[in-house]
Amino acid sequence: MNKDVILLKAEEILGVTFKDITLLKTALTHSSYAYEHKIEFNEKMEFLGDSVLGLSVTEFIFLRYPEFEEGDLAKLRANLVKAETLSDIAERLKLGEIVIISSGTEQAGGRTNRSILADCLEAIIGAIYLDQGYESAKKFVLKNLKDKIFKEAARKDLSDPKTILQELTMQEWSTLPQYKIVDQKGMAHNPTFSAEVFIDGKSYGRGAGKSKKKAEQVAAECALDELKKSS
Repeated sequence: MNKDVILLKAEEILGVTFKDITLLKTALTHSSYAYEHKIEFNEKMEFLGDSVLGLSVTEFIFLRYPEFEEGDLAKLRANLVKAETLSDIAERLKLGEIVIISSGTEQAGGRTNRSILADCLEAIIGAIYLDQGYESAKKFVLKNLKDKIFKEAARKDLSDPKTILQELTMQEWSTLPQYKIVDQKGMAHNPTFSAEVFIDGKSYGRGAGKSKKKAEQVAAECALDELKKSS
């Protein structure tokens, strides 16, 4: 696909029109393509975008939830800016269709690689900041994160399920839950993992996810539900 066509499609997908289109091109360019063509790639812009993302989210939740203590705000922010959340947004925006990667990386499943997509999203945020300033970058961040913010903030406990389960098992049994990856399906570039969680050698739940960490989180949620039923 012609690179100009990619950039026009990118602006349409993102809902942002760039003054300096070269910033967008850099944000979309993965190192694999850049090394082959000796051009700039998105790593430094990703670094900038990470900071803009963090500030945008921090400012919003600080003002939106004045009743939250510092610890809850920190947990909420961590749940929002983690790679898993960013890759979910990147997939929803179909960034895999517009990221500029080498043919080898593409054949290896680069267009569905969640790490590449999450990094690309952060680079795009950095590019918007450089092109149009903080307010425009923040507007883009909140447009794509607001629903997730409200959902996470509504949770009674902002800790992730693994942390909650760990605190519970330490309190009740003075032991830590143990996780085991019991299955892996799908292609190497787009796997689905299944995890099982054990407490004192007994299985309390299984879960599946696109990463081992996500599968363990789902397993922990199942274990918490099971413990709640038996309490």
